Amino acid sequence: MSQRNILLIDDDRAILDCIRLSLNSLGEFRVVACEDAYEGIEWLKTESFSAVITDVNMPRMNGLELLKWIGTFNPNIPVILITGNNDSDIMLNAIHLGVYEFLRKPFAMNDLHITVKQAVEKHDLLIQNELYKNHLESLVEQRTKELNTAKHKLEQSYLNTIHAMVNAMEVNDIYTRGHSERVMAVSICLGQALGLSSEDLDILRIGALLHDMGKIGILSNVLKKEQSLTDTEYEDVKQHPIIGAKIIDPIGLPGAVSEIILQHHEWYNGEGYPYGIGNGEINPLAGIVSVADSFDAMTSVRPYRGKLDFYKAVEEIRRHSGQQFDPNIAQTMVKCQMQVFNVLNNPRQMKDLLTQDLG
Repeated sequence: MSQRNILLIDDDRAILDCIRLSLNSLGEFRVVACEDAYEGIEWLKTESFSAVITDVNMPRMNGLELLKWIGTFNPNIPVILITGNNDSDIMLNAIHLGVYEFLRKPFAMNDLHITVKQAVEKHDLLIQNELYKNHLESLVEQRTKELNTAKHKLEQSYLNTIHAMVNAMEVNDIYTRGHSERVMAVSICLGQALGLSSEDLDILRIGALLHDMGKIGILSNVLKKEQSLTDTEYEDVKQHPIIGAKIIDPIGLPGAVSEIILQHHEWYNGEGYPYGIGNGEINPLAGIVSVADSFDAMTSVRPYRGKLDFYKAVEEIRRHSGQQFDPNIAQTMVKCQMQVFNVLNNPRQMKDLLTQDLG
C-alpha cells in the first residue's frame, strides 16, 4: 500500500519534530510539517492529504480558523486538533465545524498513531464512497442517454406507423390526400400559440393525424359523392368519429387521443356530433383539432364545392366563434394565421412537425 500524506501544523518546533518523527517511524505515512497555517493551506492547494493534524493556538490563523477553511475547501479531509486546555467553547466550535478528533497535551504517541490511522481509514472510505457515487451518477447518466435514444427511436417508429396508417386511409382519395398532415400542422401551430405542454402537443399531434381514421369504415362512394348526401348517408358519415375511436382503442394510446377522434366534430354550442356535447365537456385538444379540421376542409377542393381563400377561411373561423368553435381557440387562429400560412406553404416545416421533439 502506498504511503498516505499527513499534513502536520504546529508553531512549536519541538512538538512538530516529535510528532513528525513518530509518524514517519511507522512507515505508513509521509508527513509534511509546517509551523504556520497559511503555509499548510498552500500545501493543501497543491497536494492530496489523507489527514491534517493542527494545533489550536497558533499566530495569524488558529486551528479553528484552519478547520473552517478545510471544511469549505475539502470536507473529506479529517482534521485532528491538538489542544492544551479544556475550553468547552473551543471544543463545541470545533465539533460544529466538523473536527474529526481531539488530542489533549500531553498525549501518548500510541494514541496519536491510533487516531491518525482511524482518520486515514475514514478518509479512504469517504473517497471510495465519492468515487462510487460519481461512477453511479455517470452510469445513470449513460443509461439515461441510452434509454432516451431508444425512446426517441421508438417514438419515431411509432409516428411513422401512424403516418403510414393515415397515408393508407387517404391514398385513394385525391380530395383528402394530405388532409390529416395539414390538420396536424395547423393544430400544432395553435397548440404552441396556446402554450400547451410538450406532452399535450405530442398527444395533439397523434390525435390530429388520426382524427379521420374512422372514415375507413365509411363506404368510399359515400365519401366521394359529388351530390348532397341523403339523410341516411349523412348519418353514416357522422359515425366516423365513433368508428375511429373504436379502431385505435386496442392500441393503448392515451385516452385524450381517443377523445380527440371522438369529439373533433362536436360544437362549442352543443350542436355538433356524434353526441351533441358542448363547452365544458369537449376536450380542449379536440377543440383545437375541430378548428384545424374545419379550416383545412374550407381551404381544400371537395367533390361538391370549390375551396375558400385562406383569409376568408380564417374569417369564417372567427365568425363561428362561440357557436361551432371555442372562442379562445378561434381567436388564436386569427392571431397566428400568418404562422399557419407559412407552415402550410413550407413542406420542410410540415415534415419537421411530424418528426421533431415538440418539447
